[in-house]
Amino acid sequence: LAASKTHPSLLTSLSPYAPLTTPGIHIQPSLFCYQTTRGTMVLYHREFDKAGRTAGLQIWRIEKMELVPVPENLHGNFYVGDAYVVLHTVKQRDSCFYDLHYWLGKECSQDESTAAAIFTVQLDDFLGGKPVQYRELQGFESTAFTRYFKGGITYKAGGVASGFHHVVTNDLSALRLFHIKGRRVVRATEVTLNWSSFNRGDCFIVDLGAVIYQWCGSECNKFELLKAAQVAAGIRDNERNGRAKLVVVEEGREPSKLTEVLGNKPNLPEGDDNDDMVADISNRKMAKLYMVSDASGAMQVTLVSEENPFSQSHLLSDECFILDHGKSRMIFIWKGRNANPSERKAAMKTAEGFIKQMGYPPNTQVHVLPEGGETPIFKQFFQGWRDKNQSEGFGKVFVTERIAKIHQVEFDASKLHESQSMAAQHNMVDDGTGDTQIFRVESSGRVPVDPKTYGQFYGGDCYIILYTYKRGQIIYTWQGASSTLDELTASAFLTVELDRSLGGNAVQVRVCQGKEPAHLLSLFKDKPLIVYKRGTSRIGGQASTAPTRLFQVRRNLGTITRIAEVEAEAGSLNSNDAYLLKMPAGQSYLWVGKGAIEDEERGAQYLSQVLKCQTQRIVEGQEPADLWAALGGKKEYQTSERLESSSTQQPRLFACSNKTGRFLIEEVPGEFSQEDLAEDDVMLLDVWDQVFIWIGKDANEVEKTESVKSAKTYIETDPGVRDKRTSIVMVKQGHEPPTFTGWFLGWDTARWDSHTVARTMKTLQI
Repeated sequence: LAASKTHPSLLTSLSPYAPLTTPGIHIQPSLFCYQTTRGTMVLYHREFDKAGRTAGLQIWRIEKMELVPVPENLHGNFYVGDAYVVLHTVKQRDSCFYDLHYWLGKECSQDESTAAAIFTVQLDDFLGGKPVQYRELQGFESTAFTRYFKGGITYKAGGVASGFHHVVTNDLSALRLFHIKGRRVVRATEVTLNWSSFNRGDCFIVDLGAVIYQWCGSECNKFELLKAAQVAAGIRDNERNGRAKLVVVEEGREPSKLTEVLGNKPNLPEGDDNDDMVADISNRKMAKLYMVSDASGAMQVTLVSEENPFSQSHLLSDECFILDHGKSRMIFIWKGRNANPSERKAAMKTAEGFIKQMGYPPNTQVHVLPEGGETPIFKQFFQGWRDKNQSEGFGKVFVTERIAKIHQVEFDASKLHESQSMAAQHNMVDDGTGDTQIFRVESSGRVPVDPKTYGQFYGGDCYIILYTYKRGQIIYTWQGASSTLDELTASAFLTVELDRSLGGNAVQVRVCQGKEPAHLLSLFKDKPLIVYKRGTSRIGGQASTAPTRLFQVRRNLGTITRIAEVEAEAGSLNSNDAYLLKMPAGQSYLWVGKGAIEDEERGAQYLSQVLKCQTQRIVEGQEPADLWAALGGKKEYQTSERLESSSTQQPRLFACSNKTGRFLIEEVPGEFSQEDLAEDDVMLLDVWDQVFIWIGKDANEVEKTESVKSAKTYIETDPGVRDKRTSIVMVKQGHEPPTFTGWFLGWDTARWDSHTVARTMKTLQI
């Protein structure tokens, strides 16, 4: 592998594999054998047998030119001196879809870089050429990559050559410093443990093993503080199994332990506004399309169109094409199904050559797409893209931009596979058929929950869910939004205690109310999850419930049904969902929105059985007067036709800024929620038919006054075919209309009344 550039025959030779005799090069021939795939001989590594067998994320590090798997609980940690291969697998019925990345640390060797690229090509071959390939460079990763790591990406110093390995050591004598950067995509980079690494504008994590200090510069904002807290909690939970103590330190109030390690604090510099990872919107529309050919023995690039949107008919199955979006640091290689095999295999190399030829930055992202595997970000450059009937192995493409929660599973294939975005965004452990035990957290410890009430969670409680399956255990710690600090602290302690009793190897997952991953939902089989807004299931602890209660029923993103109690007012209704309105004296209505589906109506009927109330079915538009009276009077609610349609245009959320004089946007990676609305930002919610501008209460005056102009610029520079008359709606924090809140599941109107930092710190037990 290390000699691949000087010995290219290694990649294509069909002769038996043999070690080279070149001085200074050592290759282990036992690593590979040849295997026939669809009539073609391909190089085969023993790790390939495990690749893509199940849905989810797999990561390998290159160690001595061999693929070595990274433990699941350390996913998101990367050594800067190493190279990695990352495979994300999504299953749809009998087909698999893959995103295949190779990641290069800024200090990795040329040999490791070459090996990662070769393994990627070989694994692509092994998987039948179906994966979408990405080249990822440290600090400049694609959205498709960062979506896997909602808790952030950690860059650790050193690498395999320095003796650093991906193992959980519980080392309470660690001495490390991490610099936290990023508001949407959080990156924690290990730096020198010295005051010279600090600045006033950022957050830092000083990891001393038994104690982890989160140091907050005097000029850092609270959103960055919260993201740093999540990283610190991740180190505590994943590397120390919850044994370390977390302490938040403000600049100027450093404890003696920190000064013992770092010395006396000097005057620190200001932070920098590094916007390298933020897109300049003026470049969004600048793209060109080229055809690639090697018929003459050398790569030939021919301009097909220099202005987008392009015609889909330009893409010929017998050829390969380059979509040049280099001004926004992105290059796409499209591989026609019947293109020359050598052109298909050399796609990544072709892209790198093109980047160099065009003078683009070395950190330009590269996406290699097989015909039929086009991503939405690629399709947006074409006018009226239509998915064709694909040959075996291809089908509709998952919307990878709407992403990532942790450890999802294929719990009900008939429902899960109806939603492409759900399947692409989540890891799937198994089908949820293992053994499940649920405990409620009380002052006396873990109290077993009656199995008859599994799947019913109260906002005033915390629960510990132990799931046992053939590969081990998963411990979910579900924390209600109204639970006390004592209960939150106890839930963390009892989770660690349970893990220790199981041998210390269980996967621990903290789940906040409203953020339940699909695998957790799958544990309740065909029953929908019911989340009561407040209250408790503790014996003797229940308070009397409100006489009128409203429950929203939604099959969100194709999962089994979720039921969330919402405020009993007309503004909580949504035409896309079903609702159960429970009224005094046992009377209740089952309200069916025009866009609701049968599963949601069934979920409401199931809830009526749980609550023991008789229901009368009411279709939207035929409401009796007493229904509106029970909801405090008829009011405006979410009736958007966009929500009812089957359009493939997905809602997208961006943070906007013009602090540098340019309008910059940064997309929120993952499945966005109300928590992603930063109070010191202007946010842009694009639902295609409308563009919302949300103004946080702490946003600066320039951004407030320029926000509508910015939204117009966003629409005008859309790379696809966009109606320039698209409505722009401005909303202010705390005064959001239902046409805005309807895009967020379980919107909490009381959220803005509490202190965001204090609430999050309480949740993280900091």
